[in-house]
Amino acid sequence: MSEQTSEVNSQNICGLCNEKSSKYCCPRCNVFYCSLDCYKSEKHLTCSESFYKDCVNEELASHQADDESKRKMIEILKRMQNEDLGNPDDIEEMLQNLDKNGEDDEPIDSDDEEEIDLHDRIKDLNLDDPDALWNALTTDERNEFEALLNQGDVGSIIPQWQPWWMYHKEEKLVEDVDEKDKPTEDRLADCPSLVKVPKFTDLTTVKPSPAIRFNIANVLAAYAFTTRYFNGEIDPVEGTTYVLSVCGNLESNTNFEDPAIAVEAVAQKCLVSELIETDEASLKVMKDDVFQILKGPSKDKKSFYCKAALSHLHRIFSEAKTSGKQNKSANNKSNFSRKFPEHTREHLPNLDISKVKKCIKKIEFYLSFIESYGQETE
Repeated sequence: MSEQTSEVNSQNICGLCNEKSSKYCCPRCNVFYCSLDCYKSEKHLTCSESFYKDCVNEELASHQADDESKRKMIEILKRMQNEDLGNPDDIEEMLQNLDKNGEDDEPIDSDDEEEIDLHDRIKDLNLDDPDALWNALTTDERNEFEALLNQGDVGSIIPQWQPWWMYHKEEKLVEDVDEKDKPTEDRLADCPSLVKVPKFTDLTTVKPSPAIRFNIANVLAAYAFTTRYFNGEIDPVEGTTYVLSVCGNLESNTNFEDPAIAVEAVAQKCLVSELIETDEASLKVMKDDVFQILKGPSKDKKSFYCKAALSHLHRIFSEAKTSGKQNKSANNKSNFSRKFPEHTREHLPNLDISKVKKCIKKIEFYLSFIESYGQETE
């Protein structure tokens, strides 16, 4: 009887540390052990590593695993290493939770679970408040954002702005005169609203010079380039500064005698500007944009895009006039502001507000001219 008791006691002792009572049995080598530490100890390292490797290979072989499935598998192995799960057979249970699509029924960690409901976390927040958005992110999401900034890859996740002037109605040989052109109406509703201006005859009695149309082309080229340069999101002061830096007509009252020269003048100023980094491909896009704006959305609304562009520019300059001298306080910075300093205008030259006012009047003059005479440059 005593011999049987001794044999049982010897079987209950951990076969790896030979100290504590064993609780588990290795499914590969059948050694009895007491804890996960012993299971992962040097004495058992060859067997345990082989076990993990075989589990991963078997699971990947049983599924056509995509990148997401592989990522989840790695997370499972990390949990096995970092947590005392007791019996390594638990890994098989977790592997079984992976369904045929490679998705885990149980959340791997709290961050993964929260990542699913990111939309719910920010749906009631003010999206213009960076601190509120920053506080709603998980640690992993914040780290990912910082990594994108450090690598300069933020542009890869920002959708490219689609200019409103790219739409043109398809001309048909035969059209129903009673048919309403709803697609065109919907497209025009997405354009900048038009600024109301006095009649041209109320502004001057002098016969307009042919150069006006060419000067307008110079302004449109500067506007089109700047709008694309900032991906459709223009700060009034910064946008005004950039337009003036490449638009000879607004900046120094330069007159042009040819539309191609007027547009090319903007391209050359962009290439030598200290504020702008561009290339020939971007400038070619700018030239095409001017053509699209001059073409208009349809044959009967040929001047609409010109008026919409100048109206938008009028608002940008008007906002710059009122906000150019306002300086935001740097006190009481929040966590986000301290970590990511707010974009400043220190790199910009001082904006001449008196010149901005004159430009606003000139833009109104051009709008009034187009309203009366159109903008056909040929």
